[in-house]
Amino acid sequence: MIQRLPDAEVAIIGLGVIGGSAALRVRERGTPLRTFSTSAQDCALAREAGLVVSQTLDAAVREVGLVLIAVPLNRIAPVASEVIGAAPDTATILHAGSLQRLEALDAIPEVAARLIGTHPIAGSHRSGFGAARADLFRDAVVYVERRASARQREDAELFWSLAGAQRIAYANAPEHDSAMAWISHLPQLASKALADTLAAADPRDIGVSPGPGARDTTRLAMSPFEMWYPILERAPSETVAALRAFELSVERLRIALENRDWETMRALWERATTWRVGIESLADG
Repeated sequence: MIQRLPDAEVAIIGLGVIGGSAALRVRERGTPLRTFSTSAQDCALAREAGLVVSQTLDAAVREVGLVLIAVPLNRIAPVASEVIGAAPDTATILHAGSLQRLEALDAIPEVAARLIGTHPIAGSHRSGFGAARADLFRDAVVYVERRASARQREDAELFWSLAGAQRIAYANAPEHDSAMAWISHLPQLASKALADTLAAADPRDIGVSPGPGARDTTRLAMSPFEMWYPILERAPSETVAALRAFELSVERLRIALENRDWETMRALWERATTWRVGIESLADG
């Protein structure tokens, strides 16, 4: 049975779309909460939304039972070092980075030992507190590092359930990062490639505006490079493998269309349809 968090106090460091959304929902659930961000704009918006924003990181994490670090991937290790120096030795320290391998975090062993990755499969192409919303994690799956202790697991499960997550899944960091190459990095890169292709032959030049299909499949292309650069810089080798596999699928489609090879086209089409319908059924279930 999951119990109340130690000291009944949570700190969230970082008030972008992930940290801000978690803060809004946890505050709604009545959990005492402090927050902190180095972004003056995010802090101002968070205060307008009624969140308690500390003046310093030290003040935010002092005497808390749990800290969530929700900052860009390349900032997690230095922020975690500051948190460890200021938070109680008994505090559970989580991060919400999209990668969890030690080399992706570039953290020294002493910091990495205290830090547990918890990655919610939810997000937005937008950034900053202005994009945060209290229902962002509703029904989401959160991947927690399998190495977490019993107490860290209990705290992570409680925190993310308060934030609205439906299910906690446990995975080793390399397994998690390899999976992200396929279900996160590839969709982002494919969306960018499609949008770039459309930009080069913009149908608006002949008076045609892109319809909902084009908009749906290129929504991720609105993500800024600054958001994705730290992730792609630290991405596992599987990300390149996934992109190569995508290139082969596009090539098979092109060759089948050029050759009027409807048998090959149908096989690819039906496999894609079956997979997409299947994951929709999982989401509905």
